[in-house]
Amino acid sequence: MMLKKFIKSLSVGTLVALSISSQSFASAWDDYKAKYLQQDGAIVDTGNNNMSHSEGQGYGLMFALAYDDKESFEKILNWTNQNLKDPKSGLYYWSYRRDGSDPLPDKNNATDGDLFIAWTLIKAGKKWQNKAYLKQGETLANLVTTLTATKVGGYNVVLPGVSGFFYDNYVVVNPSYFIYPAFKDLANYTYIKLWKELSSDGKKLLNNLSGQKIKLAPDWLELHADSTNLPAPQWPSRSSYDAIRVPLYLYWADPNCPELQVYKTYYASFDENNTPAWVDVVTEEKANYFMSSGLRAVRDLVMGKVILEPEITKSEDYYNASLSMLAYLAYLDNH
Repeated sequence: MMLKKFIKSLSVGTLVALSISSQSFASAWDDYKAKYLQQDGAIVDTGNNNMSHSEGQGYGLMFALAYDDKESFEKILNWTNQNLKDPKSGLYYWSYRRDGSDPLPDKNNATDGDLFIAWTLIKAGKKWQNKAYLKQGETLANLVTTLTATKVGGYNVVLPGVSGFFYDNYVVVNPSYFIYPAFKDLANYTYIKLWKELSSDGKKLLNNLSGQKIKLAPDWLELHADSTNLPAPQWPSRSSYDAIRVPLYLYWADPNCPELQVYKTYYASFDENNTPAWVDVVTEEKANYFMSSGLRAVRDLVMGKVILEPEITKSEDYYNASLSMLAYLAYLDNH
């Protein structure tokens, strides 16, 4: 606790200048590992029956990389490759469950998990000069474009998974699966034009949301061949726990991007400690409870506050802790 108070007392310039790789300042990652990283390398989602999924494995890899923890990185990667990798597609099964006889009941992938892992592998390969990481990351990134990217209604998009999201005249997309800093880095590393197109078309789609009174990205979006779109009716028409990552990723790629303005305006209409946890973008109904810690971390990031290393409390669940860590890394990458 004393170390964390000391860190919080530092000036912004001094804090950012300190190397995040120093073990002396690895307290948030140490706390995160203690709560969510198992000895075998699995990250457990404490809010969902201690399941593991490709998203969480990707987050764990990114945190290990940021804190220069090669041992944990390799452990997380090995578990992911051994337990989640689909030998047929080369992508990763999206979930590993511990509450039934079959740990892999759903063989579909989750594109955000695949994309996050590919992005982090390439970052790790460059930072640690590891050609094997670079090769695996490139291969996985290419599979993401080959198997999940498509063009509908004039928009290049990534589908949430290989199966289940492509219909006769429309697709269902999850706007939070558009990981803009990953698109940016992959475009710069591979020189493949599609990554820039996915980024620009994802933002264009955010600017052209229709059928909504509130123009925040919904958790799930139905995109039609004629370019019309609406919140996907299979889910509540909310901007909620999925969609909170949209402004996070927009900021991470470019804290000055104009697509953040709608979030700034919306957040500014509430007291910072009393912002509703979700809003229905069609009816304008709002949650009768407030943002949890991870959501508030993203709100603070977007609103231009200084983001310090988070404190992972005993009561924190996996997702809130992960959002707080991601917001911290997004802030550091831009300061």
